[in-house]
Amino acid sequence: MLSESKNKVFVELIKNSSKEEIIWMYGYISGIFSSFQKNSKELKKNKDKITLVYGTETGNAKNLAFSIVEKAKKEKIKIRLISLDQYRFIDLKIEDYFFIIISTHGEGEPPSSARSFFNFLFQEKNLRLDNMKYGVLALGDRSYSFFCKAGEDLDKRLYEMGADRKIPLYKCDVDFESRAESWFLNFLNIFKIKKLEENIFQKKDGKKKIHGKILTKILLNDKDRGSNKEIYHIEILIQKNESEKIDYLPGDSIAVKAENSEYEVKKIINLLQDKDILENSNEVKMIFNLLKKNLSIFYLSRNMLKKYSLLVGKDIPNNREWIFFDLLKEFPIGKKISLKDLVQIMDPIKPRLYSISSSPKVHHSEIHITVSRHRFQTNNGKIRYGFCSNFLSKLKVGDDLFFYIHKNHLFKLPESNNKDIILIGPGTGIAPFRSFLYEREAIGSTGKNWLFFGDQHFYTDFLYQKEIQNWKKNGILHHVSLSFSRDQKEKIYVQNKIWENRKEFFSWIKNGAYVYVCGKKISMSIDVENTIFRIIKEVGGYSSPEFFVKKMIEDGRYLKDVY
Repeated sequence: MLSESKNKVFVELIKNSSKEEIIWMYGYISGIFSSFQKNSKELKKNKDKITLVYGTETGNAKNLAFSIVEKAKKEKIKIRLISLDQYRFIDLKIEDYFFIIISTHGEGEPPSSARSFFNFLFQEKNLRLDNMKYGVLALGDRSYSFFCKAGEDLDKRLYEMGADRKIPLYKCDVDFESRAESWFLNFLNIFKIKKLEENIFQKKDGKKKIHGKILTKILLNDKDRGSNKEIYHIEILIQKNESEKIDYLPGDSIAVKAENSEYEVKKIINLLQDKDILENSNEVKMIFNLLKKNLSIFYLSRNMLKKYSLLVGKDIPNNREWIFFDLLKEFPIGKKISLKDLVQIMDPIKPRLYSISSSPKVHHSEIHITVSRHRFQTNNGKIRYGFCSNFLSKLKVGDDLFFYIHKNHLFKLPESNNKDIILIGPGTGIAPFRSFLYEREAIGSTGKNWLFFGDQHFYTDFLYQKEIQNWKKNGILHHVSLSFSRDQKEKIYVQNKIWENRKEFFSWIKNGAYVYVCGKKISMSIDVENTIFRIIKEVGGYSSPEFFVKKMIEDGRYLKDVY
């Protein structure tokens, strides 16, 4: 859209132009648009391409650049090599990896072959190089006042223009071979590490990641009154530029890939450094990112333990829950084992699914989830928490969260809005049904809604109590059947409430109601299904309730999302 002032000028220009002039303007604008498209294609084409440029006066920078290209070839790294006096300035904005070897002459001046490049770079005010990753190797003579000044200026200018400095500025004296070799090793590590990350640990799953920020986090249980549960209602605000990617329906989930704690990762890195496994700062940075965001370091799988056992040549007992730090400490690896060997045997962090508890028609630019922080005791008596639920429970308002939408085509509301639905969701199983009810309310569904909900205690564990009570009061919920198992001597569960209302329950399913079950597979969903079978047999008089339920499944009227 044009601003009001520009729009006025544009309309006036068109109004006062001849047909020929408008045709010329159309061609001119089409040419500019074509240029935009070409640049976009070039950016994609040059992804991961490496360019090495040099500016030389005596030939040292040129010889060094050619030497580096030859060494890189042996490592199967392809480099485009070009002198700065031959370089096309227009290519700067489409460079991906851009490395420079440059000497300094006179009073901090660049070599004559690089002057045009310098002039362009320092005179250009609007060019941004946000896609560029770079490194500068500066040659000079320490006996001069402006030692490596041209390299310093170039490094600083590229950084100011938004480029990402991958190698810190290296300044070399006249005996530059040793420092230049060190720079090349840093250069080499970038691409070795990149290959390691891409080929081993960061396999693409084709899912579109969505960027959100934590808007609200509410503890739904009343811990002050004695609840032993920790269930959070989390609202995620989707960033404006991401809002177009949100495409979900009630019944869908989000997939969250949790991150390991910085504290635990640093413990592992310190241990690896003590064992001389990590050789330089680039490897430290790489392994930090991998351990924090990609590799599983808790609750190690038997498959991983078996591979580690072969690596160290020792049997690893599998009668306990292992974490990676303890494994490294109790069964240390030898110096012959490389970092690549170690990380290749590790499992990736797997995403965890959480049912969406919001409605796209009501909660615009937001996604809500309901998260129970899972707490358990290991074989050695230690208290542990579920990896992803613990990660989510520790997020603060304003924190970033990346996720993707997981479609669940087998757990959807009826296509017709006049169908009755029965929702059976104790504990966090309520999550998708909160989405269902908000959606049904928003679209004005005429079908009746019956909710079965349960937990341990009414006063401390009644999740979404006010919303459920309001839906009942406003007629959105036709029935609400509650069961709080620990509020009386004899435990009462949702299946007991279903049996208690067996006549009406059977009447609803016989007349076409849809039944939804969400929550724990064992034993809740099994107990609920057995109760439904019993109702169909004893109340409905069917000798084969399995056939009745099978027909409901075939008609899409009996749907489960259990875990």
